[in-house]
Amino acid sequence: MRKWSRIRSSLGAAFWLGSFLLLAANQASAGPAEEYEAGLKSFQVGDIVGAMNPLRSAANAGHAKAQVLLAEILDRSEFDEDAVALYRKAAEQGDADGMFGLGTMIVAGEGVDKKDVPAGRAWIQKAADLGHQQATRVIAQAYLKGELGFSEAECTSPIALHWVKQAAETDYLPAIDALASAYALGNQWGIEANKAIADQYLAQANRIRNIDAAKAKKKARRVVASPN
Repeated sequence: MRKWSRIRSSLGAAFWLGSFLLLAANQASAGPAEEYEAGLKSFQVGDIVGAMNPLRSAANAGHAKAQVLLAEILDRSEFDEDAVALYRKAAEQGDADGMFGLGTMIVAGEGVDKKDVPAGRAWIQKAADLGHQQATRVIAQAYLKGELGFSEAECTSPIALHWVKQAAETDYLPAIDALASAYALGNQWGIEANKAIADQYLAQANRIRNIDAAKAKKKARRVVASPN
């Protein structure tokens, strides 16, 4: 606020009036898609104040992506109820980012009357069903850790294995590590030990961690073969 006060005091009132009228005219002629792009560009360079007006205009016109980005800004600023309302509008239009944002806020009990894990999880699941990467990882992690209200039976079900594999395809390390272990030893998902598949997941994990498997083996042998 102090920054904007200094700027305003250093420029004439006529200039600000002309700039305001020009901005209003440009926004009036721009459609929601253009306003969203303008708001996104400002957001990406850290100009949150400059992003707000075009994003709000586009959001009010029903632009789902603008609703999501504006909701994210408001969420970070602790305007939780406003953020939930915008996420919900986007989610109800079928936007996966809106579904994920709404679901996570409901699960956390932010901006809503009360925390509702099943309802929030349902929205996150809808986003995952649409291929949303973060939602896929959250669902997989919930199955791995027994979170989001999943029962032990659900965590050991074929559906759990499906989502862990889906998350592994996004290079999500906890899922990859779980699958490498499962195929190395066999586990509660009914997986039979399979060294070839376990090695594939281990190689994937090593690649993500930037580990050279050959060097790691040599180092391990040197440690084991240390002189007496």
